[in-house]
Amino acid sequence: MSTSTHLLWKFLRRSVAVWVGVIFMIAGSGGSYSGLNQWRDSRRFKREALPAEATVTAKSLTAASRENGTSTKYSIVYRFTAIDGESIERTEAVSVDDWDRLDEGSAIEVRYLPAAPTRARWRPESPWWVPPLVTGVTGFFVLIGALVAWPGIRRALVVARVQRAGVAVQGTVLKVWATSTTINRVRQWQLSYEFRDRSGRAQRGESDLLAPDEAADWRAGDHGAVRYDRDRPSDSVWVGKD
Repeated sequence: MSTSTHLLWKFLRRSVAVWVGVIFMIAGSGGSYSGLNQWRDSRRFKREALPAEATVTAKSLTAASRENGTSTKYSIVYRFTAIDGESIERTEAVSVDDWDRLDEGSAIEVRYLPAAPTRARWRPESPWWVPPLVTGVTGFFVLIGALVAWPGIRRALVVARVQRAGVAVQGTVLKVWATSTTINRVRQWQLSYEFRDRSGRAQRGESDLLAPDEAADWRAGDHGAVRYDRDRPSDSVWVGKD
């Protein structure tokens, strides 16, 4: 593994905020996609569905258990004839009140999509406002994830750029200290350093998180490798032992 790849991977492994933010964005994106699809399907059903008279042909219940969940599930089976003459049978979950008042042979009005008759409903799957609410909430998760991850992602881009095409110089350690960040219950460390760019100007920077054994190798006044962006010397990376 090259030095550039090694340093970038080491940074990403210890960047908890990046991983938390990415997880939020992935989960939020999946939820938003699902919510948008549900919202689209709900609008399509409302716009295109046709009414039909159906007959309840059976009732069933699944008692609460450890395997089936903590609440009893009530279902009815109904049959109706679509506009093309096809006989359609559907099973639908219902409330306990609806289950109690319906008997086999009861007539109910259902709605179905003529292009896909098996997509039929007696009761709406959820209130109209649920899909947009889910989309909005999960979209907010994406935003929060992006805000949490962005500083780390921006730093990762700097590390990748500087290690790939940066200028190598020697830096001097100014200070080494323990941070308030812990990873797997191990406190992480950092150090500050100083170097001179090609113009002779002094530049300062701080290392990314260091494991205790890495930090133990350095004291104020020690010299180690640094790489910096030739066009923006303030963007630098502590390499340490090159």
